[in-house]
Amino acid sequence: MFYRIVLQGCAGGGHDLATVKREFIRVTGLPENVTERLFARTPLPLKERVAQADAERIAATLRAIGAAVTVEHDRLASLVAVDDGVHELLAPEHRGPPTIVPGSEPAAAPVPPTAAQRLRRRLQRFVPLLVGAPLALVALVVLAPIAEELLYDLHPSQAAAPEAVRRPRVEAPAPTVRPSAKTLHGPWRCTDQNTGLSVFWTFGADGSLIYHGETFSETAAPIAGPDIATGWQFAERQLVFTFAQRRPVTYTTTELNISRLRYGDGEIVDIQCRRP
Repeated sequence: MFYRIVLQGCAGGGHDLATVKREFIRVTGLPENVTERLFARTPLPLKERVAQADAERIAATLRAIGAAVTVEHDRLASLVAVDDGVHELLAPEHRGPPTIVPGSEPAAAPVPPTAAQRLRRRLQRFVPLLVGAPLALVALVVLAPIAEELLYDLHPSQAAAPEAVRRPRVEAPAPTVRPSAKTLHGPWRCTDQNTGLSVFWTFGADGSLIYHGETFSETAAPIAGPDIATGWQFAERQLVFTFAQRRPVTYTTTELNISRLRYGDGEIVDIQCRRP
């Protein structure tokens, strides 16, 4: 049984035709013009009446350089004559059209990928990142407390000391200013908290006490009487009124500053004074 090698006149497997022609010239030793004629006629038998092993070897060499070749049964070369002069095929199973040896057909041209396929290929590179990042975050949240506790057990002395809590600064209370006699110098409008009656007094720097009555006037003559105090003294929050014809009366001050004065006996007398 004989075979023939048929050149299909094209490049197989997506190879460049010009490159295949140059390699064909190098392998076969044929001139360039002959090679151009061979590839211009398709299909074209390159070699006939070749044993199967030789045909496969030659075809494999040509396919290696990218040429599209097939190996077919050479039916005419396989005919034999019988006694009555009729030619038949050597074996009945080889009758019919030429059979192409499996694997001898040229490879199909690659189909360009669609837009969806290109997008899927691009996204495949990010799949590990899209899947791994959430898993790593979950693992970090779950394992962080365990790792911290383990680190504290291994190195308790190196554990970070808690930050000292800064307490708000407490301002020191202002020192209490003890009232003095000078605070009383000048005029006052004093109101009896029991009767609501208001009168005016002037505490002199020399210890004199002037009573003005219900109306204050610096030019009016002071009002005098046996029950009207004519002098004053102050010491240790004790306010002492002196009289011309009777014994002094002592009151306790519960409030005294530059603008307010309050004194009384804790029972009947309760006087609150303000600057006029």
